[in-house]
Amino acid sequence: MLQLMINDQAISLSQQAADTMLLSFLRERQGLVGSKEGCASGDCGACTVVMVSQDHQQQLSYKQINSCITPLHSLHGKQIITVEYLKQGQQLHPVQQAIVDKHGSQCGFCTPGFVMSLYALSRQTNKPAHPEEFLAGNLCRCTGYGPLIEAAKQVAAAPTAKDHIQQNEPTVQHWMGQCEKLDSDHYWQPTSRSELASIRAKHPQAKWIGGGTDLALEVTQQHQRINEIIDLTALPELASIERTDHGWRIGAAVTLDKVHAFMAQHYPTTDEIFARLGSITIRHRATLGGSLGNASPIGDIAPLLISLNGKIEVDDGTTTELYAPEDYITGYRETRLKPQQWISAIHLPDLSPTLKHQIYKVSKRYEDDIATVVLAVAMECDDQGRVSHCVISAGGVAAKSVRLSQLEDCLLGETFNSDKLKQLQALVPQYVKPIDDVRASAAYRVLLVQNLLKRFYLYSQQLPTRLAAHA
Repeated sequence: MLQLMINDQAISLSQQAADTMLLSFLRERQGLVGSKEGCASGDCGACTVVMVSQDHQQQLSYKQINSCITPLHSLHGKQIITVEYLKQGQQLHPVQQAIVDKHGSQCGFCTPGFVMSLYALSRQTNKPAHPEEFLAGNLCRCTGYGPLIEAAKQVAAAPTAKDHIQQNEPTVQHWMGQCEKLDSDHYWQPTSRSELASIRAKHPQAKWIGGGTDLALEVTQQHQRINEIIDLTALPELASIERTDHGWRIGAAVTLDKVHAFMAQHYPTTDEIFARLGSITIRHRATLGGSLGNASPIGDIAPLLISLNGKIEVDDGTTTELYAPEDYITGYRETRLKPQQWISAIHLPDLSPTLKHQIYKVSKRYEDDIATVVLAVAMECDDQGRVSHCVISAGGVAAKSVRLSQLEDCLLGETFNSDKLKQLQALVPQYVKPIDDVRASAAYRVLLVQNLLKRFYLYSQQLPTRLAAHA
């Protein structure tokens, strides 16, 4: 039985296709048409709703999500708030009133999505310094961002007032506590390695899912059917971040918003790349495992992990294996993952306080866009200023994310000066062989790698300590 709460209505469903998306259920089954379909890919935000779940301290957490690419079954035991629930009688909710006050609604098609993102903002205990970040996943086709940003600032500055949704929280928490484990014969949420392995053995054709931000596009964009899905998010060891003897283990199902907060604290040079991984709405659902599972050659995570000497942990329920990312990904969307295995975690080592590390992403749009080129460089020098450790990795320049070992060899044991930079740049066309596509020409990508190497060189000439290890 699938159990979820839509606004204040508890719903139990016994027969629902595994690939049913929340948006279609809201509009076609519940008659809640405020949420709109604009892109069916999680890019425009017209379908935004707020998901309410319990955190590890049993407190309710409010996060905006894209209903168009969220499988209905993944919301078992959670509450969904739609724009229809905000208004009480004839009185607008304060976040709706803020948009009216700032003249933020034009054609109105995207407005419900903006309203729900602002509602999620209003429910944050710690308001962000830049409240407009909560609107990064919403597109306004009428180009009315100025008033909407002002509305976001008004919402963030307003004192938190208890609304009817908060008054209903005790009922919601009680209902969540009564929900039993999801019971379905085509969508599973196993809670142990052994259970997961057993389900996989019985259903070898089932698709793995974390947040579903990529897999769902097979349904919404390619109009395919996915009859069986194994959801990895209920396994405790996949949903936690733990300290190890020499670093950290990040569960593959930890959502990217939590990974971002963790990395900003412990690996601060990665902050920008995580802030640009989709929008905050996407990061509330997307996972590390999902990004690595599709092995996209323009993914941002693999080059980052390569540069930090990270490892990918895969599991079959009995044995775990560790792979370097450059070895795990074998070709265009191809990996070493066997049919009975799943990605269970990412391992990151503690880093030397003298390590110089940067990762650069070039894309046509700053946020919520696919990379044209990603370049990551990690370097450490000895007492004589010679390069003793070097990793250079890139995405968007080959059929998979790659480690550019030939360029590393040019630097090891040498002083990284302006002459060495020129030599390094001259080698790039020999070892970087990208293709022409709609995002960029091959020549432009080569030039980007050369220029980003110069950018790292300029950075490396600054103070030596830029990335401190945080135990």
